[in-house]
Formats: sequence, structure tokens, C-alpha cells
Amino acid sequence: MKTLDAFLVTNSPRLLSLTRIMIAFLFIQHGTQKLFAYPTNQPRESVELFTFLGLAAILETFGGFAILLGIFTRPIAFILSGEMAAAYFIGHASRAFWPLYNGGDLAMFYSFFFLYLAAAGPGPWSVDYAWRGKTQSSGFLAPYQSQLLGVLRIIVAFLFIPHGTEDMIGWPWPANEEPFEGADFSRINGYGHLMEMVLGPFMLVGLFTRPIAFILSGEMAFAYFWNHQPRAFWTIVNGGEDTTFFCWIFFYFAAAGGGAWALDRLRKSSKTADPVLTPLS
Repeated sequence: MKTLDAFLVTNSPRLLSLTRIMIAFLFIQHGTQKLFAYPTNQPRESVELFTFLGLAAILETFGGFAILLGIFTRPIAFILSGEMAAAYFIGHASRAFWPLYNGGDLAMFYSFFFLYLAAAGPGPWSVDYAWRGKTQSSGFLAPYQSQLLGVLRIIVAFLFIPHGTEDMIGWPWPANEEPFEGADFSRINGYGHLMEMVLGPFMLVGLFTRPIAFILSGEMAFAYFWNHQPRAFWTIVNGGEDTTFFCWIFFYFAAAGGGAWALDRLRKSSKTADPVLTPLS
């Protein structure tokens, strides 16, 4: 276990790059679906370019490809973070408080991940790093990398916990559905929701962050291949986008730790609780 732990800590910058690439892959699908009506599981028309939705499609497609390649990562990530925040408040926030029910969980995911990326940079597997290396300007958000990692951890936990508590204790529960009838352990999904309810709060407060994040990353990988991947290849079609996001972001937390405002920092082993995060780009 110590060998795995050391491997994850040592390779946290590379895992940042890998997480950036995978989440950009998820994000681009939203742009191409709007621009080219692909990928989709039902006929749909592409949006008109000279509209707000058309602008969003361009940002998501070409901005997403820039994030994928790691080129001009910090400024583009900052712009995309703002776009996703606007999308959340304009299109989702008024429907319900919980993102699980207002349809805005992915917009919130992307907004806070891109904000963190604007501080942390793209990592070593990127065009930015190949061009400029470690000597490039770190950007105005770089001094707040640890704080934004802590914010990202809290937001991810806030989005994650209701997936477990909804099916285990009936909270939160949508008003237009049948009353909660109790936890269902007849399927393997029930045990996954139990893990989410029990372990999610540890992520929220940043306690035992890295080992618990590693466990939850594995749970989300299993959930994706068990429930979603057989339906279709594209995550936007098979319904596994949030599961994939959780999987990769938890894997990154397993390497990078919980950032600022984590109870891990108050433990006796706080000197080794989190790796030192040094921007590589």
C-alpha cells in the first residue's frame, strides 16, 4: 500500500494531465452534439451559430479541444469555468436546489474543475508544457491552487453524497415521485449507494481523503462498466458522464489530496497527508 501511495503522490502532476484529458473528452461531446448533432441516440438538429447556444457550442467544442491538448490552458479554462457557471444559473438553478434534480450537476462539475485547472495548469502532458516548460508565467490564480483544490473537493462531495443518501434514506427526494420505500439491496447498486452515503462525508470534510478517494474512484469505475458502458460508447449517450467524472476526479484526489480546509491537515500525520502541489506549467 505504501508503494502505491508513493506512486500516486509522485505522479500527481501526470494524473492531473490525465484527468484533464479525460474530462475534456467528456466536455467536447456537449459542443459537438450542439454543432453537429453528434453523438446522440436520437435525431436532433444542430444549433444556429449566431445565438447564445451557438456561442456555447463553439466554446465547448474548440475550448474543449484546447483543454484536451493543454494549449493556452489557464485562460481558456477560466473562460469555460465562467461559461459553465452562467449555464448553471441560467438553465438549472431555478428548477430546484439540489443539482441532482435541477439537471445542473454536470455544469457545476465543469465550472469548478475548470476553475481549479486555471490555477493548477495542464500538467506535464500538454502543449503548454512542451512549449514553455516550468518557467512559464503561473497565472494570477496559481497562488490559490490549494484553496481551489479544497473548494473542488467540497463541491464534488456535495454533488456526490445525494446519490447515496437518496437511495439509502430517501433524502433528498424529488417531490413528484412516489414516497421512499427503503433501501434496496436486491441489486449490487444498493451496496454502491451505501458506500457513497458512508464515505462521501469523509470527502466533504477532507478526512482520510486520499485512501477514500481511491476506493470511490474504483467504485465509480465499476459502476460505469456495469451500468453504462454496455449501452453505448459515448458517455453523453450512455448516461455515464457524471460517473466517469467522479471516477477520474476521485483518482486525482487520491494522488493530490484534499487541498485546503481538509481535516487531514489537523491529523498527526499532516506532514505527509498531502503532496506538495507545485505547478508544472
